Amino acid sequence: MVTVATELTRALVTQGDADSYTLLCSRERPESLRDLKCDALLAPYRHELALKLRWLPAVEASLDSDAILYPYWPSPPRRSSSAPPAAVFVYDLAFKLRPAEVPWQQRLYFGTILEPALRQAAAVLTISERTRIDLLDWYHVPGLDEKTSVVPLGVSASAPAGPLPDGITPGFILAVGTVEPRKNYPRLLAAYRRLRGGVLAPPLVIAGRPGWAYGDTINKIRSEPGVRYLGHVDEATLSALYESAAVLAFPSLYEGFGLPLLEAMAHGLPSVVSTAGALPELAGDAAVLVDPEDVTAIEVGLEKALTDRTLRDRLGAAGRERARQFTWQRTASLTRDALHRIARKTPARTL
Repeated sequence: MVTVATELTRALVTQGDADSYTLLCSRERPESLRDLKCDALLAPYRHELALKLRWLPAVEASLDSDAILYPYWPSPPRRSSSAPPAAVFVYDLAFKLRPAEVPWQQRLYFGTILEPALRQAAAVLTISERTRIDLLDWYHVPGLDEKTSVVPLGVSASAPAGPLPDGITPGFILAVGTVEPRKNYPRLLAAYRRLRGGVLAPPLVIAGRPGWAYGDTINKIRSEPGVRYLGHVDEATLSALYESAAVLAFPSLYEGFGLPLLEAMAHGLPSVVSTAGALPELAGDAAVLVDPEDVTAIEVGLEKALTDRTLRDRLGAAGRERARQFTWQRTASLTRDALHRIARKTPARTL
């Protein structure tokens, strides 16, 4: 979400419209935004609770701004009546829909802070239609439907591809994502094990930092024959992986959007993704869809994407075409339109 916030901020500030912007930052201005031509207010705190409960409520009330955007976390639970109208982003409802797969700290935090933010917000922006539907199903806040709109994310420009990690050659199955329960790695490993038993399967390469509550999953990944675990990789390595893989495996149990799928489509990489959450919405007809809780379905989807040349060519072309629709410029334009709608005087100025 940090990358999403910085990409959106950069697109908003650099689009060349008549608006001016001020960044509200915790402790220091992000390195990726240092060259932007806009002011920044720096908080004396870094901890989220101190920002939400102490600094932001005081700063909001003093801002000479027409609107304020919260692109990362929800707005403070208590806002002054003199604060600018707020637009808040909601990424997903995993903490409600799949609570066992979300850290208790996140469940507590969002369970406490999201509803007040929704009630006080002048605009609510969800990153997919699926998240909008989930939000309206769980929160019966008066007027929420009318003030909620969908603002899809964009795909970032790829870094130039670096070399592949030692020992990896083109043609592998790629999985990208934090190692945590929601990403469904145990079932992916089981499907891959079956695939290796029936056909000559390429290696499975997994790129993603350890997350939370992964238990013995990383040990199982590292001990599974044919599987290579890379952990977190830099952007150049990730570009090389997307360019050299045969298929992306992304059978997540729930996603509010699915950036690895969008990145894969932008590279023309055929993908096997789950029918859960927003992934079908993002994929359209550019991916093989499988039931994420059915190991056999994942296995069959991977085999089909690996062996059916006609299907691979169609998915690659369709993915590239679909990915062109998702730009940060479009995300920024839709966000700016929402800010203009809620602005109390003239076009919005504060992020």
